[in-house]
Amino acid sequence: MASSEVINKQTIISTVNIKKIIMKTHKLFNLIVLMTIVVMTTSCSSDSGIGFITPPTPAAFNDLRNKALDRITQTHTFNAESGTTFTSTKGAVFSINPNQISLNGVPVVGPVKLEFVELYKRGEMLVVNKPLMGTAIGGEKGPMKTGGQFYVNITKDGVQVDPIHFYKIIVPAENTGNSADPNMTLWIGKENENNDMIWDEENDQERGGVFGEPGQYNLLGCHFGWINIDILYNLPGPKTEVWVKVPEGFDNKNSAVYVAYKNQVGSLAYMDIWNTEKKMFTEHYGLAPIGFNFYVIFVSAQENNFIYDIQDVTVEANKIITFDINKLKGIDELSLIALINYL
Repeated sequence: MASSEVINKQTIISTVNIKKIIMKTHKLFNLIVLMTIVVMTTSCSSDSGIGFITPPTPAAFNDLRNKALDRITQTHTFNAESGTTFTSTKGAVFSINPNQISLNGVPVVGPVKLEFVELYKRGEMLVVNKPLMGTAIGGEKGPMKTGGQFYVNITKDGVQVDPIHFYKIIVPAENTGNSADPNMTLWIGKENENNDMIWDEENDQERGGVFGEPGQYNLLGCHFGWINIDILYNLPGPKTEVWVKVPEGFDNKNSAVYVAYKNQVGSLAYMDIWNTEKKMFTEHYGLAPIGFNFYVIFVSAQENNFIYDIQDVTVEANKIITFDINKLKGIDELSLIALINYL
């Protein structure tokens, strides 16, 4: 056999071996990442370094959420008379035409500041308290799944301005892991007195809408604040109330309970009602399907980190879910986002 043939065969064998090593290394890396998440999120509170858990003040809990929101808020300065096109960190494209901003009915000129927040996955929604429960135009209520929710705001010298006409946001459908759903519509969000988000479907076409096409959503908006590309999440079957009992000292002011649907990264519901007599969370939609399987997540604050617990729940009639303070775990913001997105 010629020496060149031996060398070629040795080269082929070496290449195959290298590929096998790379594949094994890649699998090992994924396994290490998974084990890290498991270890990080399953250690009990006595071992997690957070010490004795004291229920936080409502202000401390809200401060943690506000810091998370500040971290993901993007800003952009432009001249109002020139308009602008701004591309977000996740590929959404916001644009507004020249001379489309007013203050007290007078067109604005000079520099203005755009604030832009984009949320696509439930981990980010959870830490900033922007879950998805809404009321459709026809009055139907329930959880939703999103093509993206956004905060859009423009100010002049710190003062809120108004849009004269539509702005546009082009949103990649891949950001929520799905192709564009042509049934998605525009929703407007408002925060209640407890800083919880209330979503209502926009019923005035003159104030905007959503138009899906392959690979993207085109959102036309005439509202500064929270907006959403959404559709109600169809939950078939008989429904029941679900009650959640949390540790002593926690309520809807200093903690929250969310529901994460399996295999729906763009959907996060929440228990929006605190029953003062029972001292338990529930929700006013009454839409938990019997036999449905989902994750129920308790979240609060401990100093500068979150504390949490997660239960894998199958819904039964008048189900009561109990969270034990001894099972709460401490976790930082980014790790909590990764964990919730991973569910």
